[in-house]
Amino acid sequence: MGFRDVEMPDGTVKRFTWAPKYDPRYPAFNKGPKCTQYFIDFQKCIWRKGEGYKPCDWFRHHYEHVCPPPWLEKWNDQLDRGVFPSKQLVKWQAKFPKAAPVEDDE
Repeated sequence: MGFRDVEMPDGTVKRFTWAPKYDPRYPAFNKGPKCTQYFIDFQKCIWRKGEGYKPCDWFRHHYEHVCPPPWLEKWNDQLDRGVFPSKQLVKWQAKFPKAAPVEDDE
């Protein structure tokens, strides 16, 4: 289980324990495919909607909870170098234009 900090309506921040819910696509104990798919889905979401799009956090929370940290470090390094080995992600990026950067209103 992990923790999530949630901002309450009155402005305070509360910490809740959190774990991903059951996903019927992955009934087995092997979390590798589930981890990989959540990571790719998060990358696709931020590619299409932009870094600041809050619903993308759903995928991020799931892959951060399920994936081993060394995998995430490796994948983020591969993404930075442009050599992430996912045909699914490459096809997605070719099909859809990248979202414009989200500007902060300050």
